[in-house]
Amino acid sequence: MKNKYAIGLSLLFGLLTAYLIYDYLTKVERSVNNVRYGEVVTAAADIPARTVVTGEMIRVTKVATESIHPLAARQPEEVVGRITVMPVVAGEQLLKKRLAGPGETGHGLSYLIPAGRRAVTVAVDEVSGVAGLIRPGDRVDVVATVNIPAGKEQREIPYTVVILQDLQVLAVGKTMEDKSGGQTPLEYRTVTLAVTVEESQPLALASQRGGIRLLLRPPADDSRVEAVPYRAEHFINR
Repeated sequence: MKNKYAIGLSLLFGLLTAYLIYDYLTKVERSVNNVRYGEVVTAAADIPARTVVTGEMIRVTKVATESIHPLAARQPEEVVGRITVMPVVAGEQLLKKRLAGPGETGHGLSYLIPAGRRAVTVAVDEVSGVAGLIRPGDRVDVVATVNIPAGKEQREIPYTVVILQDLQVLAVGKTMEDKSGGQTPLEYRTVTLAVTVEESQPLALASQRGGIRLLLRPPADDSRVEAVPYRAEHFINR
């Protein structure tokens, strides 16, 4: 009689356990089915800092919407071509605030320099710096006055030459972005320009051996002028 009671009790507990397991699995299945998913851009491999993101470095991954960071990129075009400000670990969501694009000043001057160019700073004063009216983003020409040895006596003759044209102003003083829209005067003693490596040579030489002045260009004028070197005798021999 006791054996029958034990067997019946075992069967009862077995059925109860099976029901509880079934009920648990059913709830899990329902919760899984109710999860909403969304697409997010993640790193396919580790991406070092200061690296231009390419299509091969990323992938679009489906994750639960509640796990998607509010600043995460959703489409590849939001990140391809941009530069990582800090390292990104494989599988990590790419956050737009950790990527820099061309012309953005929030992460430092180096991210503002156009591809193929270098930043070089030249000293200016109230006159050579166009009365302090140059703004970041303006474009300028550079005029240099240098003394050139001539004749057997190596007598130095001053020449004024337009050495560079249509250069982008990256910064005036330490200001990389004029948030006043040109309404507030800026005080500066230096101007930082974007130049090619070849353009940096005459600019450095003119700054070292003579004096330079900046010519502020109109916003939509990208023309170039062929100007011959000018010297004092040209005032009367015209």
